[in-house]
Amino acid sequence: MNYRRRDRGTAPRKPFNKNFSRRAFLGTTGAGVALAPFVPLLEPEARAADFPTRIVFLFSANGTLHERWVPSAGGELDFTLGQILTPLETYRDKMVMVDGMRVVRNGLGDGHQMGMACLWTGNTLLPGPFEGGDGGSAGYSGGISVDQQIANAVGSETAYKSLEFGVMTGGANNWTRMCYSGADQPVAPEDNPQAMFDRLFGELDVDPAQIEKLKAERRSVIDLVKGDLTTLTSRYGGGDKMKIEAHLDAIRAIEMRNEAATPVCEKPVLDLGFDFYSNDNFPMTSTRQIDQLVMALACDLTRVASLQWSASVSGVRFSWLGHEAGHHDLSHLGDGDGVMVEQITQVNIWYAEQVKYLMDQMAAIPEGDGTLLDHTLIVWGNELSRGNSHGNHPVPFVLLGGANGLIPMGRYLDFGDTAHNRLLVSLCHYMGVEDVTTFGDNDPDSGPLVGLV
Repeated sequence: MNYRRRDRGTAPRKPFNKNFSRRAFLGTTGAGVALAPFVPLLEPEARAADFPTRIVFLFSANGTLHERWVPSAGGELDFTLGQILTPLETYRDKMVMVDGMRVVRNGLGDGHQMGMACLWTGNTLLPGPFEGGDGGSAGYSGGISVDQQIANAVGSETAYKSLEFGVMTGGANNWTRMCYSGADQPVAPEDNPQAMFDRLFGELDVDPAQIEKLKAERRSVIDLVKGDLTTLTSRYGGGDKMKIEAHLDAIRAIEMRNEAATPVCEKPVLDLGFDFYSNDNFPMTSTRQIDQLVMALACDLTRVASLQWSASVSGVRFSWLGHEAGHHDLSHLGDGDGVMVEQITQVNIWYAEQVKYLMDQMAAIPEGDGTLLDHTLIVWGNELSRGNSHGNHPVPFVLLGGANGLIPMGRYLDFGDTAHNRLLVSLCHYMGVEDVTTFGDNDPDSGPLVGLV
């Protein structure tokens, strides 16, 4: 077997449309959903202007402190957030803490290697050149990752089937790669914000004239619907007339939004003139990558994205928090070490703050009567349960966002000791990939995670 680098970037699936898309503009008014029941002959694009279901995968490294991650009190619905997740209090109604997940480990590799390569694949590692563990040298994962499985199913409708963002993820090896297009086929995240910007937004051109043309088209559609409904009011009375008048009120509201609508898809204005490989610039790089990820979703460039903060065995030194030791070294100190407990707590709180920033940016982008966040599921995972034990149970997973109404939120769910492969199956089902009944080779014939949906 040849162990040369197998990283494969994600190429555009179709030519990039330089003009702001008609679908994206129609979506800003919410009119497609409201008008479709009344006018069968509306242009297909207007009738389909509901909002796509998206998914974003997040990774942070070196485990957590479970006792500070779980709720400090309460039950499934009335929980009190633990210390580490307190930055997300604003979004407690858009959160599911998934506790009790075991990332099953079999075969080759050390804890970090298996944790990283299994996280989104649920697969054992192939033999390879990367030393680690007692079972001999290991290679990359033996199967596709869930993000790429989903992207293969839904990615044909967007310019990019998936986008992989990174923040100081490091060189190509099985400690640094979480996304796989297939067995032994790692997908490299893009660590360079400038390169990602050039790739995504270099040709983006929102044409004001096109926006006005689309507004005019929408006026004609709305006028048609208003005329039909007004005619109906003269034919019906009582309750039917009240329903028609209610629909007319809704159409008038859409009419007002149409005139006021501005596109949510725009080229980000970002300061990218800094060293994104500098340890002290880790927070700035994170922010810039989040900004671009959010706008890529808003522009419907993709519906599947990931953001990888560093990598397993992350040595990032959280200097902006006053830390002197690197993250990995800290995580290996004993549970009785007060410095470890306090600083690992601070590290994980900082990552929760980054997740909140991502959610804030999504929540600020309107889509119909909701927001980008309402139509997105964010999945935050880790390669370990706890750093100093290299544990694989319980590995922390948090689901966040509105999930397009497909997953009930505002819950703490403890699955005891359950293979996380079942969560991966459920994520496929969330994105409409219903034919997936098992994922990976570590938990055969598992089915989905019972009770999540």
